[in-house]
Amino acid sequence: MKTLAALLCLVPLAAFAASPEDDYIAARDKFIAQFKLKENEQIPDAIAKAEVAARADLEKKMQALIGASGIKGVPEPGKLNLESLILGDMGFGMLEGLKYDLKGGTELLVTTRAFVERWLKAEQEIWKDRPGYAFGTEIGAALRSQNFYTQAMANGAAVVRYADVPAPEGTVAMLIAHQQDTGPVVPKELIVAVRRGERLYIWNAPVTAKTTMIAPCKAIWDAAMQKKKGAYGKNAAGADTPVKIEDAGDEAMRACYNERAKAQPFFPALVKQAQELAERVR
Repeated sequence: MKTLAALLCLVPLAAFAASPEDDYIAARDKFIAQFKLKENEQIPDAIAKAEVAARADLEKKMQALIGASGIKGVPEPGKLNLESLILGDMGFGMLEGLKYDLKGGTELLVTTRAFVERWLKAEQEIWKDRPGYAFGTEIGAALRSQNFYTQAMANGAAVVRYADVPAPEGTVAMLIAHQQDTGPVVPKELIVAVRRGERLYIWNAPVTAKTTMIAPCKAIWDAAMQKKKGAYGKNAAGADTPVKIEDAGDEAMRACYNERAKAQPFFPALVKQAQELAERVR
């Protein structure tokens, strides 16, 4: 009886044992608390140096946790996908994982399902007052949101989706541009997110095809800009503001691009490239 009782006492301990991800997050949060600053306080040199050392420590932990990418041609080891541990600083709060820089400007982020699920819950809380920026807690739905990649892999500009690209099962692919402002640009990057078992792989690669702006879609934007000019100085009830007109024009332009991209000469090459990146993970 005593032996049985002892075994039963051990069950809760095993059930609630910390996972490797839990251990990493605990170490990360300890550093974040250590580097917390007062509002508008400049970062002291001592904290800046300590923060760099802390990220180096977390990088080693993440490398041990993730291990090798397992993908041919990807240089090892990966680097921590966090640019800052100081709340409010650029690069704070990115998706936990390892980033690999390949030749030609291609990037690969490798992370785990546990990290993604934890991060999605945290992001949902952050954007609860701005639902237009949120992307839910279900991984499949989140991967179809351009805002997911903006927050997960920040590089100083937003990820803007121009077209969805067909991809194998378990994969999401899209033609994108990194932009700081609304308005049409020629999208020249491809994002391919691949779910394999307990891992998530996100490619961000320059497109190999020569993409172009689609004239009828550009015309939608131009018409919105003309409408925007006429909206200044008008305060009629229910009238659209210039900002709303610009945002609507940008959204309509990209919806047009997504619809018409499939008929463009460059589209088959996009599909092929997305499939090749997905196959590299397999």
